[in-house]
Amino acid sequence: MIYKVSYVIIGRSHPGEIVNMDTPPRVGDQIQLGDELFEIIEVVDLIPPRGEFAYLHATCKPVENES
Repeated sequence: MIYKVSYVIIGRSHPGEIVNMDTPPRVGDQIQLGDELFEIIEVVDLIPPRGEFAYLHATCKPVENES
């Protein structure tokens, strides 16, 4: 299955992205979008899967530097 994921970033001016993935995102996962690292805080099905495709929405927040 191919997961078409719409990533939306909160707390920062970022355009987000739509990414095709082989595995679904999960809350707590981290993802690199451009030069920045984000943590997924919510995942929602947009519509039921159709054929080989699933359509998901993931809300993310920036990962804070621990330095």
